[in-house]
Amino acid sequence: MRQEHLIPDDLNSELEKFIAGFEKIRAMGFVKSHRTHNTGIGKTLEDLMGIEENNIDGPDFGNIEIKSQRAFSGSKVTLFTKSPEPRGVNSIMREKYGIQKYEDRPEIKELHASIFTKFNRVYGKWGFRMNPDDAQRKIYLEIKELETDKLEDIEIWYDYETIEKIIENKLRFLAYVEADRRKTEGGEEFHYKACTIFFNSSFDKFMDLLKNNQIQYDIRIGSYKTPGRKNYGKLHDHGSGFRINKSNMAKIFETQQIV
Repeated sequence: MRQEHLIPDDLNSELEKFIAGFEKIRAMGFVKSHRTHNTGIGKTLEDLMGIEENNIDGPDFGNIEIKSQRAFSGSKVTLFTKSPEPRGVNSIMREKYGIQKYEDRPEIKELHASIFTKFNRVYGKWGFRMNPDDAQRKIYLEIKELETDKLEDIEIWYDYETIEKIIENKLRFLAYVEADRRKTEGGEEFHYKACTIFFNSSFDKFMDLLKNNQIQYDIRIGSYKTPGRKNYGKLHDHGSGFRINKSNMAKIFETQQIV
């Protein structure tokens, strides 16, 4: 273990327990995934750490939020998910700006978009952007029709206070775990091999990165895609999430420790 900075006093006990648990899991080598598809890596790690699955909007292990990812993965890290205001606006956006996915299910639409502070292109028709307003203390989501360059008459936002509370509660301490992966006849296996623990996230740093297009906002409202399953074609809201490149993770936090 290589320590980069001093550990905050109030985290010592929890951190020691987490590191001890992680080192035991690392020593196990490859372990079978406890769940299929992309969520298997996180679910398996949580099971091995003795974390019960729940819907509580808080850290995973005491005060420590855990993020796990396949080694060498180019995908971004989801810092947190949270639906925007007003309540139910995700469904309104899906209906108005989404696309039809199934010919035999015209009522099912999907909406996938990665959004920054400059207008993007969504399905060749719409432009989406985040517009942080320090005076109103809100991050507005603005949508325009690309052909006319006219803004849509719809209000969508996040309060600064809401984001600040999430960062303080859920991202005060974050453990980022990387794992090697290999396919097997029964699915896949993971070897959890490295962990970086980040301390003391900052709302101000988060906003600076967002304003400089180093944090993206993803809308991921899809549907179940496996034919023959009972949920086939039904809506699946993967959550509206704020994401960041791995290389920029340390910019949100004050210190870090390598395990």
